[in-house]
Amino acid sequence: MEYQLRTITASEVARLEPLYRTLVRHHNEVSAHFGGSFPSSPVEDQLRECAKDLADGKAEVAIIEEQGEPVAFCKVDVIGDSGYLDEFAVMGGHRGQGLGTQLMDWADDVFCQRCVRQIELCLVVGNESARRFYERRGFLPSVLEMRSAVGAR
Repeated sequence: MEYQLRTITASEVARLEPLYRTLVRHHNEVSAHFGGSFPSSPVEDQLRECAKDLADGKAEVAIIEEQGEPVAFCKVDVIGDSGYLDEFAVMGGHRGQGLGTQLMDWADDVFCQRCVRQIELCLVVGNESARRFYERRGFLPSVLEMRSAVGAR
């Protein structure tokens, strides 16, 4: 399979919709905490926010395509000297082929070029394969965020 990694502009964000929807499904499958309620805002809103972040220069997005179709993407945000790995997804049939590593290498290059001193990410509880991937890249847990649905007691 021939894969191509490239960055995209705000005008291309709509091409990410299938990847965002795959990410939503995956998070709802791996985490019992969401009960199918992830994300709290619709995918369409997330895509609009992504386009705005790109247009404002706050974010950069890379996609990996196979025969012109996006199969993986990574969105990074940079605010001052802080970097955020905001969105990251590889379609199921393309996992285990080094695409995540290519995207992380791209993200590391972006962060280095923009003089980022520290990188943060949020990881869905239950997404053990992603946790192991990020730990191999040097990420360690720093905060445990907890939530409860209203009336859950």
